[in-house]
Amino acid sequence: MKKRSNGEGTICKRNDGRWMAQILIDTGYGEFKRKTVYGKTQREVKEKLEQLKSDQKQGRVIETSDMPLEQWMNIWITNYKPDLKITTREDYESYINTHIRGSDLGKIPLNKLKTTDLQSFYNNKLAGTCKGQKKKLSPTTVRYIHVIIKSALNQAIQNRMINNNAANAVVLPKKNKTEIIPLTQEEVIRFLETARGDRLYALYLLEMMTGLRKGEILGLQWNDIDFKCKRITVSHNLCRIKSRNKNAGKKYELILMNPKTATSKRCIPINDFMADELQKHKLHQMKEKELYGDYYNDLGMVFCKPDGNYIYSRDFLRQYQNLLSKAGLEKKRFHDLRHTVASLLINANENPKMIQQLLGHSNISTTLDIYAHVMDKSMNKSVDKIYQQLGLNSIPQKKNP
Repeated sequence: MKKRSNGEGTICKRNDGRWMAQILIDTGYGEFKRKTVYGKTQREVKEKLEQLKSDQKQGRVIETSDMPLEQWMNIWITNYKPDLKITTREDYESYINTHIRGSDLGKIPLNKLKTTDLQSFYNNKLAGTCKGQKKKLSPTTVRYIHVIIKSALNQAIQNRMINNNAANAVVLPKKNKTEIIPLTQEEVIRFLETARGDRLYALYLLEMMTGLRKGEILGLQWNDIDFKCKRITVSHNLCRIKSRNKNAGKKYELILMNPKTATSKRCIPINDFMADELQKHKLHQMKEKELYGDYYNDLGMVFCKPDGNYIYSRDFLRQYQNLLSKAGLEKKRFHDLRHTVASLLINANENPKMIQQLLGHSNISTTLDIYAHVMDKSMNKSVDKIYQQLGLNSIPQKKNP
């Protein structure tokens, strides 16, 4: 009998009466591994052998990995995501440790993971019925977990560990659209009047003129402000990360990081009034520096603690809520001040493209999507203006017969 060449495979009958076929397969790492299939008849093993050859030609993985999902997730985040921002990495690790490691889903081997497994996992997370889960997860959180799992499985495909991504066919929950309730013009004035005596008064004024994100405004440094050209360069975010100094005795620390996207790094104009207020704030800060003397930690921050150190977000938000209460206003997220700026500009018929650039959105569709309902109201006013300018309100209306 003519000897079969490599890749053709061999077929023989075993002593127990079953048929067996063997073939060398490419593992994808420059190595070959012998794959064996069995059948009751010669025809059956021939069909299995041809299927193996077909799968290999199509680039399908024949020897898939039985590594548990949770183990692969840890390898993936460690070895394949070295360039993640510190804050993003910590978020990913937190979600993996909290929701996947130790769960029933995490114990499933990669080659056994099915779409139905992921769908049940997501549904139970939404319902709050997963083992050890204390409360229901929001659709946004579930979608975030899905992004992490899907990305890790895509890498597993690239590594020839599995053939298909079970996350591709999952039906995700719809995003929750949080209703935006900005402050009215009267509420903004009342709030600023209340904040006038606060040492961070200039911060609230600047927020109401720029709509900066909380991390952006707390991350401003004096060298970001060009008083001559009256421009502010948004170049950093103040972020909280896990402490890198284990001997410091602190669980977290604050650091300045680059903005998340290219559009977040931007220049924003300020007017004479705002420039003067920032100068006044700087003079007051200089007095605090003199008062603290050698204990002052000069980090060059525009907004900082009296001793010069970074302001922790939690402390700042507590102070902000106290000011709202003093002004007789309901609790509002600091982010709602950003929404307020956008809403005021929309009501003033400002160009949406300008609003996008001011707020640092990646694209204008984000701006239009977030503020669609505000723009609807603004359009109603625009229609009324056309009605008035054309003098249609002075034209006698015909009575219906």
